[in-house]
Amino acid sequence: MVSYVMDTSNWEDWQRDYRFGLLLILPPEEVSEKIDRLRAKYDPRSHAICPPHISISDPLRHEMTPERQDEICGILRSVKPFELHFDKPRASTERAGVAYPILPQQPIDNLKCILHTASIFAGEVYQRRGIPAHMTIAEFISIEESLKICDKLQSSAPRGSFLCDRLEFMVPDENFRFQKKDTFFLGSSEDRVSCSSVFSTKTY
Repeated sequence: MVSYVMDTSNWEDWQRDYRFGLLLILPPEEVSEKIDRLRAKYDPRSHAICPPHISISDPLRHEMTPERQDEICGILRSVKPFELHFDKPRASTERAGVAYPILPQQPIDNLKCILHTASIFAGEVYQRRGIPAHMTIAEFISIEESLKICDKLQSSAPRGSFLCDRLEFMVPDENFRFQKKDTFFLGSSEDRVSCSSVFSTKTY
């Protein structure tokens, strides 16, 4: 069974939505370590909370149980692994943050649609579900800082691609630091072997 924080009195209001955790795409180490260095440099707070990731699920509405784990495993067997690409970081004049747009969007939308049929997500759609896929470099900064960082990184930030063949179940600890609790694989073992022989992690 997954252990959850009982006393969230030192958390901010928005953080309490995530008490039961969520499912994320974590890029492979070859990608993660490069993005993590940028996060540590430009937004230490965000870096401390969670490793580089792509948000997929709403915050869980219920505790994870073995039965719910089995349900999610069964749902994700119908989703074949797919390749994702990240290029130049982007920032906006309307909101703070620097992030990589993640492409293509369609397989991520399909994955979200299928995943959220699981009973653990029963209820209203979470407000952030429709946000386009991205991998954040910095978020707890000002708009002005965002634009400066983004401009600085245009010619130096790593770019690349990787195979998405799994989701990680992450749950925050008492200090709101997300910890990996379980891994859910996409497709069958044959699907993953077949895709890994075609797609490889690339960074440049």
